[in-house]
Amino acid sequence: MKKWCRTFLLSCLLCLSLCTLAQATDGETLRVGLKYGSDAMSAANLQNYSAFGGYALGYFDADGSFEELGVLPQLYEKITVTTDTTYHVQLSGTFYDYDDASRTAAQYSGGFAAYEDGAFYARAGSYTSLSAARSAAAQYGGTAVGGSSTGVTVIVTGTDTILFEFDCGGSENLGILPIETREKTVTWFRGYRYYGGFEYQRVSGGNINVINVVDLEDYAKCVIPWEMSKDWPVEALKAQAVCARTYAVCQTKHRAQGFDICATTHCQVYQGTAASGANSDAAVDQTAGEFLYYSGRLVQEAVYYSSNGGASEDSLNVWGNDVGYLKGKIDPYEGKIASIIPRYNWSTTFTASELTTLLNNRGYGIGAVKNAYVSAYTDTGNVYSVTFTGTSGSKTVSREACRTLLNLRSQRFTIGGGGSENAYSVNDTGESVALGSMSAIDSSGKSSALSGNVYVITSSGTSQLEQRTTTSSGSGSFVISGSGYGHNVGMSQWGAYSMANLGYSYRDILQFYYTDVSIR
Repeated sequence: MKKWCRTFLLSCLLCLSLCTLAQATDGETLRVGLKYGSDAMSAANLQNYSAFGGYALGYFDADGSFEELGVLPQLYEKITVTTDTTYHVQLSGTFYDYDDASRTAAQYSGGFAAYEDGAFYARAGSYTSLSAARSAAAQYGGTAVGGSSTGVTVIVTGTDTILFEFDCGGSENLGILPIETREKTVTWFRGYRYYGGFEYQRVSGGNINVINVVDLEDYAKCVIPWEMSKDWPVEALKAQAVCARTYAVCQTKHRAQGFDICATTHCQVYQGTAASGANSDAAVDQTAGEFLYYSGRLVQEAVYYSSNGGASEDSLNVWGNDVGYLKGKIDPYEGKIASIIPRYNWSTTFTASELTTLLNNRGYGIGAVKNAYVSAYTDTGNVYSVTFTGTSGSKTVSREACRTLLNLRSQRFTIGGGGSENAYSVNDTGESVALGSMSAIDSSGKSSALSGNVYVITSSGTSQLEQRTTTSSGSGSFVISGSGYGHNVGMSQWGAYSMANLGYSYRDILQFYYTDVSIR
């Protein structure tokens, strides 16, 4: 979740209708997209983690509850769901249920039960052509079927033995729920172990989308160690659990694709149970059912990031949307552990030629770049806008584009080198300082980043600092130096780590990084 929110505005509007005055319920399930779109699969293997497990066949309703149609014999530990590319003989009539269809199908070579549009059928055989299936149907007294653009077939992995067919052309998609009689169900898929069941969606003519249908608390246990180390202090992990749970239940960005949330940094990283640990599991258990609320409503975007470099930021100054609980503030906690945060302080260098090419590729035709400088800082000292000047014009980018255009680690940085039009002279020495690096300290010891017009008290009274332009060193290079990693909106994960080490609770952490929220 460290790369966020190009769709933040749309998500907020969509979530508002779903989350307004919402109260999450126990036993809530999520549909998590594992393979979909260009990653959809023509064949998806599934394996019970325990040799004592079996599989129930059916579908998941709109609420994620499983509706069982039948149960496979327990001897089938490994199964595969594939696209329906062959033809079969469909025997006459429809059947009362899965067992009834299976009994009839078992009387024929290669027989199996099928489910289509609410009805059960008995089918037999597997043929590569429709004509071959028609010839067999003439002998069996049935009809030739198959090759459905929305059909999926369950087979024994590594064989062509068909166990079941399901057509996704109706209102339901194939659901498979692993059955385990001795312990909590865990299933292998693509090298990872998952809780819950699986849904297989096939849009007309396409490959199969693989969706993990999982209990919300189990989902949270699997997310926490991928987004925050499982060995971190438990209060930091508990704060992460509340964020992850709240974020998940309000997501809508993938609803049109048939699931709630994806398994990548586009939403939250989710790769099953492999990284789970005692601390991270305990953090979820100890906060079970708890969510973030603001003004009586579920927080729609419980966003977070790795580190802010010294100050979080208003969502307005990053994504252009003013959200009451996403307000920036100076962060006094990260700096206490800066030495252990990987690449907390960073720098990168661009040549004028590189900036010229980058801007041209984005359609900003300002000629050869001559200068680049931070043209505005936010009240907390993060970058609000960067201006590029060239031989045929200038271009100013603002908010998140300051970071993403240059692929920077955070939005807290300064630009040195080619020339700075946001530097101020100091004591007539010829030296200069960038506005974003200056802070004022009040009587309580609290520091605040300076912005706007800056004044100093001298022997002659109060005077405004003089803004000056420095000249290029002639190297034609611009050194960008910054701190932190991420978009700076919401909770700092390393800040949570530091606060937990200082004895703060997960509630303290959440109420520091999110403004005026409650946890319940």
